[in-house]
Amino acid sequence: MLIFLSACSKKISAPKLVDIPSPSELEKQKEIVPLKTDHSIALLLPFDLNTINLKSATSKNIEKASIAIDFYQGFKLALDSLTVSGHNFNLSVFDTQNQETRIVNLALAKSVRSNDLIVGPIYPDAIKTFGEFAELDDKKLQISPLAASIPSDFNNPSLVTVNNTIDQHARKIAEFISSNYQADLVNIVLINTQKSEDAKFSNHFKRNLANISGDKFQITERATVIAIEKYLVPTKNNLLIVTSPDRLFVMPAIDKLYNLVTKEKFKIEIFGHPSWLKANYISQEKMQILNSRITASFHVNYKSQTVKNFISRYRDEYGFEPSEYSFKGFDIGYYFGGLLERYGTDYAKHLKDSAYRGLHTSFKFSKDPKTGYMNTELMVLRYRNFELQPEK
Repeated sequence: MLIFLSACSKKISAPKLVDIPSPSELEKQKEIVPLKTDHSIALLLPFDLNTINLKSATSKNIEKASIAIDFYQGFKLALDSLTVSGHNFNLSVFDTQNQETRIVNLALAKSVRSNDLIVGPIYPDAIKTFGEFAELDDKKLQISPLAASIPSDFNNPSLVTVNNTIDQHARKIAEFISSNYQADLVNIVLINTQKSEDAKFSNHFKRNLANISGDKFQITERATVIAIEKYLVPTKNNLLIVTSPDRLFVMPAIDKLYNLVTKEKFKIEIFGHPSWLKANYISQEKMQILNSRITASFHVNYKSQTVKNFISRYRDEYGFEPSEYSFKGFDIGYYFGGLLERYGTDYAKHLKDSAYRGLHTSFKFSKDPKTGYMNTELMVLRYRNFELQPEK
């Protein structure tokens, strides 16, 4: 499936908090702004329309494509928002169908490779396949918008990895502890089940804390919270880093630690796995009592007027509430669309110098000659007033 759309664009500065026009303001801008030079973007998403019968499709069938649909709608709304200076974008949207053969054909297609910017695919295998066959030059970038894969998995110098890796999350916790705690006043306990992913997170944390602070902080490592009180220090602040994303492990662990705080009066602070951000099974009350923090690539402040403007425009345009992927699509579209408008085909040269603070995330990119660009911005969220709020 190939869709051609056009939208207009406004400059961004670095750093910048996006300012989303209201629907009425946007209509006024469309009336007075002439269109200027075109820039072209290819958007590669798994709509999977080859497997969906649109006449008989159920909500369950459509749900498979919801990530692609929501991301596309947010992305298009970003281009529509960039209207003040009147630049016009040609947006070509391709259904990757989540098939390797289809990905190869798209990578070789002139209608894809000729674009100034390519966003997608979104899954790791597809990202790797596309990069191997497309062989983009250093003036055109391929954006990995959602995958948290390590860039070295792809070895593609034209790849831009937007989502943070588990190594970055572990480093952020290490940096936060090193900057905010005095070593002789805390007791660090690392809960590592030794499962593959948990061990990876744990090893990243230990290595980063040692690199940042030397041997200043000592770490006690345990595989479970059973009898964990033997390893806590009543006179110190006990910092527990829990590396597991497994619900069956996390829920009883939280209950155990909650009882140690409320009944045994231990001082405990928890640093959890980043996947906890979406874990609706975790009690916010318990997380707040445990002074819990989670590193996160994104956070939406629904009290912000900018966010309210976006939600209002999204509802007005599509008749639905925006999802997480709608916000992701918007910020990626606004940032990279702004770079294209400002620098034209030289936009790749300015990626490292163009920071951005958006609706749900921030971008600041570093470059590796072999593995491409990686977003280094990451936040720490803490449970306060029964909600997650960014640490200042």
